[in-house]
Amino acid sequence: MAETDPAKPSDGPERDDFQARLAAARERRDGGRDTASAAAARNTGQLGLGFRVAVDLLAGVAVGTGMGLALDRWLGTSPWFLLVFLALGFAAGMMNMLRTVRAADAARRRIAGERGKRE
Repeated sequence: MAETDPAKPSDGPERDDFQARLAAARERRDGGRDTASAAAARNTGQLGLGFRVAVDLLAGVAVGTGMGLALDRWLGTSPWFLLVFLALGFAAGMMNMLRTVRAADAARRRIAGERGKRE
């Protein structure tokens, strides 16, 4: 006779029922409000997004400046390539920054939509 291993969780209806009861108990405990850890995670995510946006912009400007300076020294055309690549670096940094913010906003809207469907 085959016995089931008690250390191995089953994937049957008992597990589904347990998961549903556990989710209901957590909802009753939290009372529909954010827990401190959820609020901290949300704030940390916004801080991380802010740093990423700043780094995207600064990296574009730094790379453009470096390329412009290098070309100006190599070709002896100071300051023309510096000015051109500084502007291109700023534009690239702005594009990266906007792409990051749009992706974060789309993720926020998707999560808000999923929460709305559950309620």
